[in-house]
Parts: sequence; C-alpha cells; structure tokens
Amino acid sequence: MNAPDPGIETTRSYNFIILSWQASFYYLAVTWSILWALVLFYNIYFHPLKRIPGPMLPAATSLWIRWQRWQGKLSFTADDLLAIYGPVIRISPNMVLVNDPTAVSAAFAKQNLDTAPKAIRALRIGGHDWTVTYPQIDIARPRRRPVMMATTTRHLKYWLPLFETYVGDMISNIMRANGEKSVDIVHQLRMTTLYISQVILGGASVRLDGDTFPEAVGEYNFLVVWRLVFPEWMINWLRYGPSAKARYRIKSSDLLYKLGEDLYKQAEATSGPMDEEEAPSVYQLFTQNEKGEKINWTHAEISSEMAGQLLAATETTSSTIAFIMYELAKNPGLVERLYSELQTVTGNNELDTLKLLGASVFIMYELAKNPALVEQLYSELQRVTGNNELDTLKLLDATIKEGLRFRPPVALTGSRTVPKGGMEVMGYFVPEGTVLTTQALSICRQRPDLFPNADVFDPSRWLESEYLDERRKLLVPFGVGTRRCPGGNLAVYQIRLIIGALIRNFKIAVAPETTPKSMRPFRRTDFVLAMIVVTSSSPTRKSLKRVIIVSSKSRFPPRMYISNE
Repeated sequence: MNAPDPGIETTRSYNFIILSWQASFYYLAVTWSILWALVLFYNIYFHPLKRIPGPMLPAATSLWIRWQRWQGKLSFTADDLLAIYGPVIRISPNMVLVNDPTAVSAAFAKQNLDTAPKAIRALRIGGHDWTVTYPQIDIARPRRRPVMMATTTRHLKYWLPLFETYVGDMISNIMRANGEKSVDIVHQLRMTTLYISQVILGGASVRLDGDTFPEAVGEYNFLVVWRLVFPEWMINWLRYGPSAKARYRIKSSDLLYKLGEDLYKQAEATSGPMDEEEAPSVYQLFTQNEKGEKINWTHAEISSEMAGQLLAATETTSSTIAFIMYELAKNPGLVERLYSELQTVTGNNELDTLKLLGASVFIMYELAKNPALVEQLYSELQRVTGNNELDTLKLLDATIKEGLRFRPPVALTGSRTVPKGGMEVMGYFVPEGTVLTTQALSICRQRPDLFPNADVFDPSRWLESEYLDERRKLLVPFGVGTRRCPGGNLAVYQIRLIIGALIRNFKIAVAPETTPKSMRPFRRTDFVLAMIVVTSSSPTRKSLKRVIIVSSKSRFPPRMYISNE
C-alpha cells in the first residue's frame, strides 16, 4: 500500500480551511442580514413610535437621516414631509419632529427635559463639553446666563468703538488688494469676528493669535457633520489615517480648544473687578458674578467654554446675510427705500462697510437678487443719526426678520430627550428616551395663512400690522424654550450693522453663474460668496462705484474678489 502524498494532504487541508472560512463568512453574513431585517421590521411594526406618521424608511433605520445630513438636505426634506404627513413626523427610529408651536413651546419649556446627548456631543471641542453640549439644564443654565448678560444691546453698544477698529483693519486689508488680486474674504471675516468676540468674552485687553482660526473653524464645521454621520470608531481611525486632510479636520477640534485656552489665560491675567460703568466680559461674569450660580471651573472646562463661545459667535449666523443680499439685488426699488432710511445715520462709512459680514451670508444673497429692496433700505437709512439708532428702522428690521425666516441659520433648531414615564405630544404617547426636535424653517412655512408665498423673500409681510404679533411668535431662528441660543441678540445686532453698512457703501448685483439652485441653503459644500467688486468710496450714492456681486459656485470656502468696476 502506497503512503499518502504529503503534498496532497497539505493541499486538502488548505482547501478545507478556505472552504471553512468562506462558509463562516457566508453564515455570518446571512445571520447579520437576518438580524438587521428583524430590527427594521421591529422599528416599523412594533416600535413604541409606530403610530407616529411618516415614511417607512426613516422609521426603519437611522441611515436615512445620516444620508440627509451628509447631503445637506435634511431641513427641506423634513419640511416636505411635514406638508405631507402633518405637524408630527418620525424622521428616525427614535426621533420625532414636532412642528406645532403650542406643542413645541409646552415641551421645550419643561425644566426636566435634557437635550439629546448623542447629537449635541458632535459639537464637543478638544474632547471637552461646553454650554451647548451639556444635556442637563442644571449644568447649562449658569453657563448661559453670563453670555446673555454680556450681549445685551446696551453692552454691545459700549464696545462699538472697539468693534469699529477691528472692522477698519479688515477694510484696510481688503482695500490693499486694490483690484489687482483676489482676497480670501472668509479669512478676513472670520478673523474680524474672532477679534470682536474676544472682546465680549475676555475684555478689551485680550489679543488672540488667530492665524489658524479661519481654516480650523471651517474644517470643524465639516467635522461636526462627520460626527453626526460616521460611527465613532471611524472618526478615531481617520485621526491616524493616511489622509492628511482628514487628520487636520479631526485636529481642528483641538486647535479651537487651544485658542479658547489662550483666551482664558489672557482674560485671567488682565481682567480686573467688574465696574458698573463698563460692560462686563463673559469671563468676568463667569468668575465674579455674585448674584448668579457659582461654577467651580476647571482649567479644561473654562477653556472649552471660551472656545465654544468663540465658535458660536463667529459661525452660527453666517448663512443669513448672503440670501438677503441676493434678494435685494433683484429688487432695486426696495434697495432705494433702505438707502433713504439709512441716510439719516451718520458715522464713519468706511468702518461701517462690511461690518461683521460673516454674521450671515444668506442675507447678502437675497439682497443681491432684489435691487429695489436695497434702494428702499438705503432711503430708510438716511433718516437716523448714528449706528445706535439702527434698531428704529422698520424696513431694515423687516428685512432682517424676513432673512431669518427665509433662511434660518441652522436646520433642526433644537432637541429634547423625553424623561422617565414618557409624555403626550399632540395625542401621541412618546416613550422615555425619545428625541423630540423642531426646526425654525418649518414653523413659519407650514402656516400659509400667516406666511403666504413662503418661498418668496418679502420683507413687507413684517410691515403689515394685521397678524404681526402672530408672525413674530412663530419666528424662532435661535431656538425655543430653556435652551434657545443665548447669543441671539448678538447675532441680530451684527446683522443690523452689516446690512446698514453694505447698503450705504455698495451697489449689489447677482453674478451670472448664481442660480437659486446653487444658493439652496443647508448644503454641505457648495455655497460660495465669490465676488465683491469694490472701488474708492463716494460721498453720494449716485456716484458710488462699489458693486457687490454675489456669486455661488461648487466650491468651498467662499472667496470675495476685489476689483474695480
């Protein structure tokens, strides 16, 4: 009898191992598919939220909302679903979007509802929490109040001369190009808003080195989307992965934290006791306010808090002004009315120009489409003296309100986690742990009786006395309830200064390549404010040669090109 060939036996063993591995992989894939199908089936037909209206796919899997976030289409897609299914819809297996103002106010005003921890933790900075990322209201409350106190209109006006200094530096930097080269205006605007924010947060003596800030904050915006879409293990892998771009994006969170840490150290070294004759900084209110709840800050806590507030002050309203400018460029009559209104305001036009432009790019877009509106604003601005009286101009106020209604700064405006025992929402029982959310865009759009032609930018709706109070109640661009944005007043103050300055100093036009589709809001990467044409100033608007051309292309971040008309 011949002995078995060792080579044949080895081959057989090797083939058996391959077959065993393939069989194991096959059975694992089949098992996973069955379990996945069972989860989907449960979410659709047996989940406690099964009675909540909405399409089947969002109810079955969170992949739907992740995809919508990745594409930047969540807000308008959700608004379309509200029009189909009504004011309560299920947009994820464990998330319910509520669009009824009464129900939203009742739920979001409750003191025992925390914010949704998973979503808000996407905004952590340097691995640390700050006001926005604390789910518990008891922790967030003493951190929110100092920000609101430091950004009252009276305190903001106190700092106005210093704000103008920083804006003047920005204008000088832009004018230095003299039409011979392009200027990265996003860099300039982020630096300017950074310097203004450092005053509010740390006082007049703080001087941050923010050279890395514009790029870091831009990458951080994308990082937040990654955190909402990708699992945590993938984010950790990308931190050390082969892509230098991805590694820097992950690192942007740490860079912002270091900037906040520097702000804290400088504020600690330069801040004296609070003076009733001066506007207090946020740092002073954090550490010296005897009337408020005292916080025993750690180094990491106050550093991340300063970083988070810097981020919020420079980025949260950057999507509003461009759309208003775009609309105004299409309406010359309204522009003239605004210009006339602004003419009664005197002051340094050079310093007013482009003041805090980064506060909201969408308003610029709307103004650019509406030259008539720009002219009406210009006329209105002639009737007041000084920037302190801008808040008395009705047309300017109406334009800003319409901009915030038309294109609110963020998509889902806020979220709450249902507490133990569950709760009733518009006749539906919502169990413990469910995430309730709402969005400012839909609260107005789903009321055609109060906001007819919601897709039309129309400031005149805010000048009509009939139903004005009802409209105001539905305008909630900064959120509702106990966790609404504490810096909302700062945002409106900045937008008012910017729009007034732009109308005084620039003509506005829409670039040929700009289309409504290219300017659709909440997109991930394709919004661009590309061109502003600037020449020397002129004392009368008829001889103004400065032209703002609002342009949108498929690139990011936006750039502003300075040249002669």
